[in-house]
Amino acid sequence: MKIKLTLATLVVATLMATTVAQAGEFVPAAGVGSQYGDLGGKFMYREDNMAVYVGVGIGGAAVGFHIAPSAGSQHVFGAQYASGSDVFDSKALLLATYDYHFSGFSGRGWTLGGGLGTADYDGGRRDGDSRTVAVFNAGYKF
Repeated sequence: MKIKLTLATLVVATLMATTVAQAGEFVPAAGVGSQYGDLGGKFMYREDNMAVYVGVGIGGAAVGFHIAPSAGSQHVFGAQYASGSDVFDSKALLLATYDYHFSGFSGRGWTLGGGLGTADYDGGRRDGDSRTVAVFNAGYKF
């Protein structure tokens, strides 16, 4: 399965979605994993129990969303598109994600999580291949 969405399209859609919302907050985070561009930062716009984010790091970039059962829930589900992961040597990742927020979704603090999805490869032995991948994320929300 080829992933045909571009990172620029997803960033524009994410920014448009956040400008419509009125009562949320912006939350910076730093960490490792595909949500953080392999190693870097993530900038979320959070409102109640939902958030959209853009992550940029040393190895790539990502956009995605989080949904929690409630604002205080520690369990958070979502989806993510990542571009140019050096860890997986891929040009694109499309993942379903789960994160555990130690201080709750609306709190500051540590998060651990992972994702399961597909990676598209460009160049080398795997040129044109798609593979199932599992990822790990760890970060801190400021």
